[in-house]
Amino acid sequence: MSKVEVYLNDDQIKNLKGILDQSQMGVHLLFDNRTIAGVFQKAFSEDDFFQVENLKRIQDDLLRLLQFKTLNEKQSFVKELSREDQERLIRAYFYIIENNMRSNKKLSSH
Repeated sequence: MSKVEVYLNDDQIKNLKGILDQSQMGVHLLFDNRTIAGVFQKAFSEDDFFQVENLKRIQDDLLRLLQFKTLNEKQSFVKELSREDQERLIRAYFYIIENNMRSNKKLSSH
C-alpha cells in the first residue's frame, strides 16, 4: 500500500475537524443514512480501495468538498457526485473517522 499525503490549510483542518467531531457522535451531516447503509451492503475490496489512483480521486474529492463553506454547499456537492464517487467518498469518510478515533484513543491513554 502506498502512502498518499494530504496537506490542508488551517480553515480546511478546522472544517474537517468539525465534521469529524459530529461524526464520532453518530451524526453524519454529509450523507443520508440510506446511502451510507447501501454502501456498506455492497461487496468491497480494500486492496482496490487503497490503490494509489483511487486514493488520488478521494483526495481530490475531499479537497473540493472542504472548499465549500456551508453545510448545504457540502451536501449539494456530495449529491452532485456520481454514485461511484459518493460511495468512494463515504468509505473514505468512515476510514478517516475510524483513524481519528484511534488517534484520539492513543493520545488519551498516554
